[in-house]
Amino acid sequence: MATRRFVMILAGAVLLSVILLIPNMDPHKPASSGGSSHDSNTGPVANELDDEPMESIVVTVSMSAEQFAYLEEANERFRFKYPNIQVELLNIESKEEAYATWKQDLLLGASSDIMLMDSGWVREFAVMGLLEPVDSVNTASTLSDQPAKLLAPLKWNSYLWGIPYDADPSILVWNKAMLTEQNMSDPPKDWTSFLQLADRLTASGSAPASLLYLPADFSGTAAWLDAWSSAEKRGAAALILNDESANRLSETASLTIPSIAVNKRLLGTEMDNQRLLVSVVSWSDYKALSQSEQDKLLIDKLKLRNLWLGSSSFVVSANTDRADAAFSWIKEMTSVTEQGRNYEHLGKLPAKNSIYEIGGYSGSTAQYPPTWWLPLLNEEPIGEPPDPNWHKEWSRWEASWQLYTSGATDIAAFIQSVTASSSNKQ
Repeated sequence: MATRRFVMILAGAVLLSVILLIPNMDPHKPASSGGSSHDSNTGPVANELDDEPMESIVVTVSMSAEQFAYLEEANERFRFKYPNIQVELLNIESKEEAYATWKQDLLLGASSDIMLMDSGWVREFAVMGLLEPVDSVNTASTLSDQPAKLLAPLKWNSYLWGIPYDADPSILVWNKAMLTEQNMSDPPKDWTSFLQLADRLTASGSAPASLLYLPADFSGTAAWLDAWSSAEKRGAAALILNDESANRLSETASLTIPSIAVNKRLLGTEMDNQRLLVSVVSWSDYKALSQSEQDKLLIDKLKLRNLWLGSSSFVVSANTDRADAAFSWIKEMTSVTEQGRNYEHLGKLPAKNSIYEIGGYSGSTAQYPPTWWLPLLNEEPIGEPPDPNWHKEWSRWEASWQLYTSGATDIAAFIQSVTASSSNKQ
């Protein structure tokens, strides 16, 4: 009997020793999860992650529902990597509504921590003192991996105020078959050559009066006019419709019907069937075409000018008290991995030079953008950022353009409206 009591006491002592050696047996305290910043050989420090405070940030973007769905997927990946940072994602699909909301909220000091806005707006918000500079998170290596032309509109007063996310510039695509009929292997190099080609086609009766397709929004028309400008205009300078471009716009009006319907998914076939010589489309729309449709078209790489038009960048509110968490989130969203995923699914150009370099080795056109974009996105001269009142002017131009395309006014009235605003800025 005494022997049995001794064995039971000994077993109890051993069990107590084991319990004392096991950490975190408190049933009211959750077990730690995730990695440790310490060397794996030393083992994690007890309660290390439990002591990290939870942070919450709010991110507001303006994009399509499809784009937002992919951003939500990227945010889920961020959540697993940073379990102590909670992110609330909000989407305002209307760009104009987003612009008005952000300006009002920032002025009231009650905005989101992060906003993804049109790069052309960043300088305006920075001049008003509403944004946090991002220079501290952009190391030399990071800056060298960001296209110079996408950085240019984000600079003001020797500081950088945004981190580029993507770009979707408009491009000119020419009908290969119609060029071949005119014994041309390349697009016309200047405006005079284009008008001569248009005259030959219309005079021969081999083409209808409409030779050009422009999208309904003004950005395509701006890209068309910008394409024929001199190389000095290849920067982030605000687009100015001077007398020369006004004359070109007047001549363009006789060659296109703004309301013409084109199925952009079958763009090459449509251009053949409707005898369209040239079209202006976004890069993402071109990338979405099948290979057979792309084979009917010729991209005009010599006429790509202000590539920052239509690009977007992340900015951080000057009122945020969670800047570190905000920059951690932006860093993940603009990483090479996430940028590559976005390009493959959505087609907008990434804001990372290294992705274009990777594409040069892999040869996968679906996953990586063509390498010929790289020098265009980084070429000199860069020019000046858009004027702080860029959005105001651009909105007025778009409204005037919609009046013209709807038939409410003529091209002369549109030209007068736009050139008047441009001359006032000079």
